[in-house]
Amino acid sequence: MLTSLNSKRRLFHKLCMVIAAEVTIAPAFSEVDKDGIEVIRTVRFTLTISNPSPQELRDQAIWLYLPINQTSVQKVESIKVSVPHEVVLDSLGQTILHLSWDNVSPFSTKLVSISTDLSLRADPLATRLTVEEEWLRAERYIETSDIRVRTLAARLTRESDAQTVRAIYEWTRNNLRYAGYVADDRGAVDALVSHRGDCTEYAYLVTALARANGIPARMVGGFVMKDNGAPRPEDYHNWTEVYFDGTWQIVDAQKENWLSPADQYVAFHFYRDEIINPIGLAHRFKATDGINISF
Repeated sequence: MLTSLNSKRRLFHKLCMVIAAEVTIAPAFSEVDKDGIEVIRTVRFTLTISNPSPQELRDQAIWLYLPINQTSVQKVESIKVSVPHEVVLDSLGQTILHLSWDNVSPFSTKLVSISTDLSLRADPLATRLTVEEEWLRAERYIETSDIRVRTLAARLTRESDAQTVRAIYEWTRNNLRYAGYVADDRGAVDALVSHRGDCTEYAYLVTALARANGIPARMVGGFVMKDNGAPRPEDYHNWTEVYFDGTWQIVDAQKENWLSPADQYVAFHFYRDEIINPIGLAHRFKATDGINISF
C-alpha cells in the first residue's frame, strides 16, 4: 500500500507543478486586456472524510479539483484550506487540491474546510490560443468525425464563426429535450440521435459541432453561482466554451445562456479523454480505497 501511494505521489509531482496559493502561473494563452474585472466571489466547501470500518486506514489521499486557475472570465485570487495540503496546477491550468493522512482511525470522521476567492468578469478577456488543435480533435463522447455530426455541422455553417456557433446553440437548445440528471455520460452522437440528454450531453454536442466546423471548443464542468456560497454537489453543471472573436465564450444550450452571464460561471474542470493528472478521467475527485467522502 505504501509503495503504491508513493508511486502515486511521484506521478502527482511529475504531472503537476506545485504552487503557492498566491502565485500566478501563466495560462495556455497570452493576456491582451487586463481591465474590467466585475466581481469577487467566494466559493466554499466542507469535505467530510470518514473511515466506516473497524480497521485503521493507512496512507490515505484525496485529489480534488478546485476552480481553474485562470480562464477568459475567472482568476483564482486565493485558496484557504483548514488542514495541511498541496495546491498544484496541471498542464491545462486546472487547480488540484491534494490532501493526505498517514492514518485514519476506525470509525473516525475528519472535516476539511475549503474557501476560494475568485475574480469574475462579465466580458471575457481577449486571448490568443497557443495550441489550437488541442481543442479541435475528436475525443470520447465528442465524436467530431462521426458522419452524423459532420452532416449536421455542415448544415449549420454560416459566414462567420460567431454566426456558426449561434446556429449550433439555437439548433441544440431547440432540438434536444432535457432529460434530467443522467448518471452515465452518453456523448454527442447519442444526444444527436435521441434528441435528449442532461447538461453533459448538451455540452458534448455543442462542442462536437463546433469542432466539426473547425472552431475550437471544450466542455467545462463547474457551478453557476449568482452569489458567494457553498454550491451543492447536485448543482454541478456542464457547459461549453467556444473560441471565436478572439476569446473563449460561454455557450450553454441547456440553460439557454448565450455568452452571458459569464460572471456567474465558475469553471472547475476541462473535459479531456486522456490522463494528465492524478484525478485521471474522473470529473470531480479521486481518493485512495477505504475512505468515504461527502460534500
